[in-house]
Amino acid sequence: MNKSMVIGLVTILLTTSGCSTIGMNRHLEQEQTVNTDKYAYDDENFVYNNETLQELADRFRLEDLSTTNINSIMEEEIENGRYNEIIIYLRELRAEEPEEAASFSDRYTEALQAHVENTDEPAQPLVQDAADILQNQYESQPENEENIINYATLLMESEHDVDKGTSLLFDLEEDLQENGEEPGRDLLLALAQAYSITGDYEQSLERYDTLTTLDAEDPTHFYRMSEVYAKIDDQEGEREALTQAFEPTSDFLESYGDDSYTLYKDYLRDSIENE
Repeated sequence: MNKSMVIGLVTILLTTSGCSTIGMNRHLEQEQTVNTDKYAYDDENFVYNNETLQELADRFRLEDLSTTNINSIMEEEIENGRYNEIIIYLRELRAEEPEEAASFSDRYTEALQAHVENTDEPAQPLVQDAADILQNQYESQPENEENIINYATLLMESEHDVDKGTSLLFDLEEDLQENGEEPGRDLLLALAQAYSITGDYEQSLERYDTLTTLDAEDPTHFYRMSEVYAKIDDQEGEREALTQAFEPTSDFLESYGDDSYTLYKDYLRDSIENE
């Protein structure tokens, strides 16, 4: 074999090898990229950041993480507002790797619920999917209190079926009363919202009042109370609830000191008195 033939052969091998490597890299890149065209909801109210989505997907796929680790990360990302990105990633995983996705079913449900709770007008296809999942959970274990609350709350907050949602909660409360049991925090909150939705504001305020006793340092209960007072045009009740809602908690005091508490409280008191 002469020199020119050897050079030509080497050139062909290198070129072929290079093309093969490039082609493989592109193939792997395509495999690793989440298919948003297929798995993101086609709805203007379903907003997500594609770069964030891909970064999360890479993190879940490539890092040496246990299922427990990934679940913890997903839970944190949902709390941080990246529930839509988690939804897309898990929708693809559920379709492509259902056995693996089963380990994250709770996170998927939580992400769907987070979208409904935090979006003024939730994406309707998503609402339907969430309702179907929670309905299946409820029907498989109709005596499970958590399943009832989750399903009923979704129906109410999404306005998918408000009447059914409130009825489920009221029936659950009645059953507990007949058995001499007291509702827990989650049920109390759901009931407070249900009574407000149905226009029974007195019952709603009673449930919130109980919650503020159980969770004295949770300002969200007071804030929700203020919204109920606003509905019945009770300005004094609304102001008092808002004052409690925005009053610094012990965590705030630990960070900024007692002096800040006094200044903040004086400011609120003066603002209310000068109205």
